[in-house]
Amino acid sequence: MSDDNPAARAVPPRWMPIGEEPELCSVGEWWDAVRAVEAVGQRAIEILGEGDEPVGPVILDHEGPEPRLYFLVPVGTAARWEEPGTVALGQKCHVVVPSAESTTPPGMHWHVFP
Repeated sequence: MSDDNPAARAVPPRWMPIGEEPELCSVGEWWDAVRAVEAVGQRAIEILGEGDEPVGPVILDHEGPEPRLYFLVPVGTAARWEEPGTVALGQKCHVVVPSAESTTPPGMHWHVFP
């Protein structure tokens, strides 16, 4: 196993897709999600990194008109989320989740591995 791949060092969570392909996962069972354009999401990661708040799992998706980050947050967060420039995704929503092996570009990958 390579030390360069964080997925090789850790046992992935039960909800993470197995294999090489991403999977469409229901939001609200294991986690909720907060979607932000890349610039807003990167700034949020910087701010969280400056304090004592840990940054949880973050997916980076370069597809579409502009890159987006998906922060996986505790279930229930979406119901009370009101930050401008972001979209809260809760029950009845879905997010495409990369496999544990997808930790670098190109394509959708883990920007912050769980």
